[in-house]
Amino acid sequence: MAKEPHILVAPLNWGLGHATRCIPIIRALTKKNVRVSIAAEEHPKALLEKEFPDLEFFDLPGYQITYPSGGNMAIHMVKLMPKILKGISEERKALEKLIRDKNIDGVISDNRFGLHTNLVPTVFITHQVMIKSAFAESIIQKLNRRFISKFDTCWIPDYEGEPNLSGDLSHRYEKPKGASFIGPLTRFSQSEPQEPDIEVLAIISGPEPQRTLFQHIVQTELEISNLKSVMVIGKAEQPQHLKLENIEVRSHATATELEDLINRSKYLVTRSGYSTLMDLAAMGRSAIMIPTPGQTEQEYLAQYHMDRKHYFAIDQDRFDLEEAIKFSTDFKGVYLPPTPEKMGEAIEEFLAKV
Repeated sequence: MAKEPHILVAPLNWGLGHATRCIPIIRALTKKNVRVSIAAEEHPKALLEKEFPDLEFFDLPGYQITYPSGGNMAIHMVKLMPKILKGISEERKALEKLIRDKNIDGVISDNRFGLHTNLVPTVFITHQVMIKSAFAESIIQKLNRRFISKFDTCWIPDYEGEPNLSGDLSHRYEKPKGASFIGPLTRFSQSEPQEPDIEVLAIISGPEPQRTLFQHIVQTELEISNLKSVMVIGKAEQPQHLKLENIEVRSHATATELEDLINRSKYLVTRSGYSTLMDLAAMGRSAIMIPTPGQTEQEYLAQYHMDRKHYFAIDQDRFDLEEAIKFSTDFKGVYLPPTPEKMGEAIEEFLAKV
């Protein structure tokens, strides 16, 4: 390993979850004799700039994936496939130029399929060893394994055995060659809960236009409820802090601020994204979960954890806050903390190859 290796961390621009789960990895790297740079864009870049203002950021455009406001998500993704494949090819070329221009010694990619290269060691982070799909699942599975195999190493952020957070997504099939389970990744420090002074905390996230639709639906329910609420809307690049009757609206909260808000809240309303699940499991908190419509991964995770009485889940078009709170009292969450020793071992093994 060089005296000060230069490691690039690059999360996928698909909501904020890929960026938030990179936070503990970036923190661990910065505590070592490592220079860390980040390649991100739009919302993930704005979030990580607030967490790591002293690090260098590079532009590395991704696939610009959007969600349909209505209609069939699977058909929409099939239509986008040529654009996605072109984007994967282009981001690989851009990566190799960046490696040469900035003397990068290793790459950690969170679900960015194009960021593999023979120039330096590479890591691919994913909890989706299996991708749930409404159709052609076997074909998608083969493509997914093929892309993962192009990386030197694959890190799976979950427990290898039972209990676990990802279910079939990481455990139905044999793990890829060279893959290792590194335990859940959380940006939180697992501080102690406090006496609640917030009735409902709503955490709004996800790709557009579904993020905005989700915000409008949740805000309407909060207004009707008249409960003291805070809504974090996941737009770090547009700072705002508003007070609307019973609702405090924050554009963004840092990891420390969001953990404090969660500890002070009686009820949580969130998407069922995997990074959210890891954060909540690290705290042992329950939540009302509303999967992004048409996103098969979130729909699966919501049902998987509802079946185990961890989190109450309900479809977005059926969401009624009063009813959800009533039913959610039977769901107690699950405590599955991170395993920093496993993450540390994986990082050391990676750095030894640099």
